Amino acid sequence: MIPSTEDLEKVKEYISRFVSFNDEQLNAFLQTMEKKRVPKGTCLMEAGQICDYVAFINKGHFRTFCIINHEEVTYNFSFEGNFYTDYPSFLTRQPSMEYHQALVDSEVLVVSYESMQRIYRQMPVWEKFGRLIAEFILIRIAERNRAMLFLNPEEQYLNLMKSRPKVFEKIPQHYIASYLGIQPESLSRIRKRLSESKK
Repeated sequence: MIPSTEDLEKVKEYISRFVSFNDEQLNAFLQTMEKKRVPKGTCLMEAGQICDYVAFINKGHFRTFCIINHEEVTYNFSFEGNFYTDYPSFLTRQPSMEYHQALVDSEVLVVSYESMQRIYRQMPVWEKFGRLIAEFILIRIAERNRAMLFLNPEEQYLNLMKSRPKVFEKIPQHYIASYLGIQPESLSRIRKRLSESKK
């Protein structure tokens, strides 16, 4: 499906936060984008597949999870107006361990691996954009790892509220509990304790 002008304006707005491009450079990238609809509960990508895209979330939001000991473990949320991908699989061309699941009816604008590599070769300025996005994602991963290592569940909850308040507006509680590495009952106790402490 071909993205609309309105769709592409959202992408332009996001990209302009990182790098300045002229019209030719921008259009070369935007023309490679394909719109896909992802119904609620379905996965844009599943474990075992090679991630062949970078996706801009045009509408909706996603959770990233893997399966460990037959249980789903949520470890990221991605929201409207942002790019996301499974970078290790995308870059190494190895099968992913991740599932990218739409939590509501969603739309994404995707660019294939082949198209990205072609743009990098033709217009090196896009390599700078790719590097900045990768750095942004790596910083987010490092922050997440530090929180898991050094903060207890209540501190992680408070940190998440401060750094990513949208999670609490959009994401069901049981997925937040999984993200924090605790059971839903433990999350309920944390919320109750914090609520009582404000009285």
